[in-house]
Amino acid sequence: MLDSPLWFRATRGHAIAELVLATLASLAGAVSQTQPTEVDGRPDRYMLAPQRSTVTFEVDAFSHSQIKMRFHCMNAQLEGTRAGLDSGRVMVTIEAASVEARPRFLSPIIRGGGMLDVARYPEIRFVSTRFVRTAEGSGWLLGNLTIHGITRPVSLLVTPGGAIGEPRRDRTIAFSAAGEVSRREFGLAAWFPTVGDAVHMNIQVEFVLGP
Repeated sequence: MLDSPLWFRATRGHAIAELVLATLASLAGAVSQTQPTEVDGRPDRYMLAPQRSTVTFEVDAFSHSQIKMRFHCMNAQLEGTRAGLDSGRVMVTIEAASVEARPRFLSPIIRGGGMLDVARYPEIRFVSTRFVRTAEGSGWLLGNLTIHGITRPVSLLVTPGGAIGEPRRDRTIAFSAAGEVSRREFGLAAWFPTVGDAVHMNIQVEFVLGP
């Protein structure tokens, strides 16, 4: 019967459900109007914290020794990480003239025309193209590296400072990366074979959420 308590409870429950759905839809519309940056597709942006970031190159030389190079001036940004580091893009610019070598007497030689030739090629650049996770929780960052005016594809093995690609409580993202390139492929063949061809790159970076 229509006036039974069971029918009344069912009808009342249906009405409440419709009211809840209508309220949620209204709230969703209000949020979309007051917070457009969350839905308009604009990428988030993290900027490099240079005081907590380092880039070093190492080359085997002189039998069992190494030439170590550290770059002291660089800029970088990380964009589009709302869906994780997989969808992000890293862009790094290094001032080639900021290199400091060990042994120290090699610093001006490496900056000179026989090697980096910083007067003609003042910047070293890296732009990522893709990130591929591995089962171990790290991943490969693929991209294009430009040194001495020559661009080549490179792969960097990335190890996270925390959960990979996830911001920490202080709104930072930190990770290390390592890779190897042939210096002769970038037109830097001086001193070979006394100085080895393989350049070992070690990168420690920390990004902070930008404005």
